[in-house]
Amino acid sequence: MSDEKSSKINQNTCGLCDEKPSKYCCPRCEVFYCSLDCYKSERHIQCSESFYRECVSNELMSHNADDESKNKMIDILKRMQDEDNIDIDDLVEYDDVDSDDGNEIGLEERIKGLNLDDADAVWNALTEDERNEFEALLNQGDVGSILPQWEPWWMYHRETKLVEEVTDGGTDDEALKKCPVLKSVPKFESLTSVKPSPAIKNNITNVLASYVFIARYFNGDVEPVEGTICFLNICDNLDSNTNFEEPAIAVESVVQKCLQSELIQTDEASLEVMKKDLFLVIRGPSEENSKYYCKAALSHLHQILSKAKSQEKVSKPSSVTVKTDFSRKFPEHEKKHLPSLDVSKVKKSIKKVEYYLSYIESFNMDFE
Repeated sequence: MSDEKSSKINQNTCGLCDEKPSKYCCPRCEVFYCSLDCYKSERHIQCSESFYRECVSNELMSHNADDESKNKMIDILKRMQDEDNIDIDDLVEYDDVDSDDGNEIGLEERIKGLNLDDADAVWNALTEDERNEFEALLNQGDVGSILPQWEPWWMYHRETKLVEEVTDGGTDDEALKKCPVLKSVPKFESLTSVKPSPAIKNNITNVLASYVFIARYFNGDVEPVEGTICFLNICDNLDSNTNFEEPAIAVESVVQKCLQSELIQTDEASLEVMKKDLFLVIRGPSEENSKYYCKAALSHLHQILSKAKSQEKVSKPSSVTVKTDFSRKFPEHEKKHLPSLDVSKVKKSIKKVEYYLSYIESFNMDFE
């Protein structure tokens, strides 16, 4: 039986009685269990008593630990003892409650003034419980659940009304401020006198589909080098100069490259989102500004490619890496699994993106 199948079976069966289906997961030791009886069982007593001890301490501190509050809590604990056979003397530690250490400073206050990009400084500001909670999230693969979901700037669209009030304004100014800054490019006729290929709109579609997927994949914060490597891995037009006869084929190419990629992990649902995002980008914020999102997307892509080119030129492997508390526990994300970045290909891609930007500025992306 594979480790993956064995893990699923373990999660479906109570890890304390080994009989009934599990319904819950202990936040401390992460064991899967089926009921309160199992949670309070002998096999789990050390973890459950620790939980009760923390609850008692928090409750006493919340009442300023005065004598009356303590006595009330002890009465409650005695009733619990009769039911659960819990040793109250082990739970209530008066010295700990009476000490000033219980007046813990809030996280916001502790990190005030810290450089939040300094992982060690932030890590040292956390309490032991906060560190344990962070590690538990990493171990469970749930750390993404605490990250805010990025809202793409292309989600806004203003429908044209047949009749509009004069006071409506009818402008997209606020929405356009959230978009990437547009890259200034020369007029298309100054770049070439050759008539563009009929496939150019389909090729731009392939580039835009790759861009919106990568933007979502990195949750709106695209790391230049890794993002460029992943982008070129799924964009056949810029990676291998492929031309597309139809827009649908240009989009399907991205879908298949994503599914086949060894660098990207995705699913059909995410690729459906990519198609919807592509439609929104090509549609634009409004009828009057129909080209704006396409230009903003290509401008942002141009910025990512340019940063990747610069970083790859100046990056030099460090001979000595100083290990800190945080880096020892959580090694820095390595890029060893990624192929090397072809800077010459990046330069050609930058020029091609500028060409596409100039084309859209002079023409449009209508597929009629």
